[in-house]
Amino acid sequence: MVEPVDSALAAQRLGAPESFGVSTLEPGQRPRTTAPGRQVSIRVQLLDDVTEVFHVSQRAPAKALFDLVCVHLNLSEGDYFGLQYQNPRRMMVWLDLLKPTLKQIKRPKNTILRFVVKFFPPDHTQLQEELTRYLFALQIKHDLACGRLTCNDTSAALCWSHISSSLRSGTLMRSRVFSTFFTTSTYLTRTP
Repeated sequence: MVEPVDSALAAQRLGAPESFGVSTLEPGQRPRTTAPGRQVSIRVQLLDDVTEVFHVSQRAPAKALFDLVCVHLNLSEGDYFGLQYQNPRRMMVWLDLLKPTLKQIKRPKNTILRFVVKFFPPDHTQLQEELTRYLFALQIKHDLACGRLTCNDTSAALCWSHISSSLRSGTLMRSRVFSTFFTTSTYLTRTP
């Protein structure tokens, strides 16, 4: 997710004691990169309505899955995002990144996790990556289309102007979220 930082510098900055480079691994042996256990396939629906399959160890914490999604998207500002799933009571629940994924999801073959914005920063200038801004825009468009986010007529007109200007690129027109928003919008179907 983040550019690799020299561990010596990071350790010094955090006040860790100096390491003498002693390792318990045999020469040529490397530490495990994945948690032990059987691999499980988990489907994740991204913000552009594409569903990707990720393979994680059944014992791995949900953070490992979340990191795989962020690496797949080449997303460095992953702190604003999270994974949601629908529990057996039909409620959307955030995946706890510290707990193992399979302890939270009982039937991974039948569950689709959603990669969504977990919180919005108070000031959009805090976002440093263009990709993060794009994903935020996709989340807002999706929330408007589903009716989870409402706005007044002035804000809707401004939103539509941004949407129509992005139509020139052609990518938004192919989006299922946009077509739903376009056909169900009360702002277009309303007559004066």
